[in-house]
Amino acid sequence: MKRYTFMALALFALAAAVPLFALDGQVVTVNGKCEFQDAAGVWKTLKSGDPVTSGTMISTGFKSEATVKLGGSMLTIRPLTRMTLTQLVEREDTVDTELYLEVGNVKAEVNPLNNKKNGFTVKSPVATASVRGTVFEIGEDLVVIRGSVAFVTPIGQKRVAKAGQELKLVGESVASPVAALQTKMETIVLTSTPATEVKSPVVATTVAAPPPPPVITAAKPKLQPTPTTLALEVN
Repeated sequence: MKRYTFMALALFALAAAVPLFALDGQVVTVNGKCEFQDAAGVWKTLKSGDPVTSGTMISTGFKSEATVKLGGSMLTIRPLTRMTLTQLVEREDTVDTELYLEVGNVKAEVNPLNNKKNGFTVKSPVATASVRGTVFEIGEDLVVIRGSVAFVTPIGQKRVAKAGQELKLVGESVASPVAALQTKMETIVLTSTPATEVKSPVVATTVAAPPPPPVITAAKPKLQPTPTTLALEVN
């Protein structure tokens, strides 16, 4: 029993000894008004070259945009977006990146770093998108530009979208790409019958019915008078 306990502890210690390195991202470009919140909770102007560490919250203003390099991946933060980098670590065989998207849209181009797999996850109040090597944009909808993305809702519903597909969140469930397309279709309602449909362009004409054919009946034969003989007897 002690032997098995020792082996279990040894395996646990070995797993805990796996190298884990925290990475920092870096701001590449800034257009318009973009800010970040430091560790003290103070909002400051975001500039090109600023480091982005785990826990950094970034906010973009109207018609503003920022591009951030996270490991080997590039993240474009769209206007009117607020997001937080919750994790960026390099493990023995993977680089794990995790974001929390509070509001707005982000576009991620997920690329490997140091020939390692890249686990990239974007969480929001309504869904979670997880990928390994792809290009996608997520906000209220999920648009996959390259690769595939697993989209999971808070109630556990899961769909996988491939390149060129779009997933739309409906309530707490995620619609299929076909349903997402159907929601964009407009409904045409006819409130009245068009005037052109009231009268038919074809004028109906009435034709008099032909007279019924004459009824032919057999002529009754004429009766010939029969001669009558009267005989008188005299006593």
